[in-house]
Amino acid sequence: MPYLNNEIKKICRDNFKKKNITFYLGAGVSVDNNLPSWEKLILAMYFSTISKQEMNGWRPYSNYLYAIAEWYLKNSSEPLEIIARKIQKYFVDQDHSEFIDLLHTTLYGSMIDDYNVPYPFINGDYIRYENQTLKAIAELCELPHRGINSVITYNYDNLLEIALKGFLHKSIYAANQSYEEELPIFHVHGYVPLDNYTDSSHGSEIIFTEDQYHQISNNAYNWSNLIQVQKMSNSVGIMVGLSLSDRNMRRLLDAVRNSPINNRNYALLQIPDQSPPKEDVLDDIHERAKELLDKFRRSGIKSEQMEGGSIFFSHPGIKSDYPGIKSSRMGTNDPIYQQEISGIIEQVKILERGQQEFVLGQLGIEPIWFEKFEHIPAILSEMFLD
Repeated sequence: MPYLNNEIKKICRDNFKKKNITFYLGAGVSVDNNLPSWEKLILAMYFSTISKQEMNGWRPYSNYLYAIAEWYLKNSSEPLEIIARKIQKYFVDQDHSEFIDLLHTTLYGSMIDDYNVPYPFINGDYIRYENQTLKAIAELCELPHRGINSVITYNYDNLLEIALKGFLHKSIYAANQSYEEELPIFHVHGYVPLDNYTDSSHGSEIIFTEDQYHQISNNAYNWSNLIQVQKMSNSVGIMVGLSLSDRNMRRLLDAVRNSPINNRNYALLQIPDQSPPKEDVLDDIHERAKELLDKFRRSGIKSEQMEGGSIFFSHPGIKSDYPGIKSSRMGTNDPIYQQEISGIIEQVKILERGQQEFVLGQLGIEPIWFEKFEHIPAILSEMFLD
């Protein structure tokens, strides 16, 4: 099935032929290789830190760290930024190399042995086999007379570099680095490679907390800001593995906003889950609504449920007709309150997507929606290949 209209295909293919395409990569491109998301990385690093500090040196395996992190994300309201600051505080008086050690161990936990040595089967072919999105990106980078001008990644890992194998490329992660004929891969938030992490960013150069994000945002001459603004001004951008809730996407939006010339930029985004809530969730909402209605009445607000179990009620002084909002995904035999609650949630999701498109459009970013991550390679192929 086609994902793109003719205008997008023409713009992308014309600029690909001019070697004028920049990829912007987020954590989503590494997940298929079992690297943790940003949220899981922060929590796993935190649990690993306190296990050494407070738990008599216990060291949970990476799979348990990730599983505990998933549980914590569902059951804790503590902001991740606070947790990141706790980790940073622990290493204030430590050698920065210890922070890099922890980051490397947590990031690549599924790929290294107990001595932090990569398993021998971890190579470019393995990365590509496990990760079709990264394979598609690498293959586009390798094409003769390549159309990919550069890659800007917000990830610490070097999975793309491994996937590129013998193709000429260079990882750039500091202001004093230069490149010539190589494909530049800019690690604008720091670089911690799998196979040789002694050749990586210094611990103080890793952008890890919101405070550090703000510091570089306020420095117009920071090398990473200059690179992003330059590429966004002079090339067509393709954003992969980023989400609208991602702090890196927010950084991108800030960079676009400050760019002197807004070029065309496209973000590949997954369509938000459109499935209706389960019946028990709808029942919980209904029961909570009845509790709140009782509170309204006790506080002097007069309201009256409409007949037939509808969730809509009249309010003194306000004329309202029965809006007839019902979910398109529920059966006619479901209780009417379930149909209507589900219908409202469905409408909100539709409105949210429209608002997201509007905000991105204001900043010169056009979303390209997909249902499943396995659709990304087909979208990239349709973008650039005849």
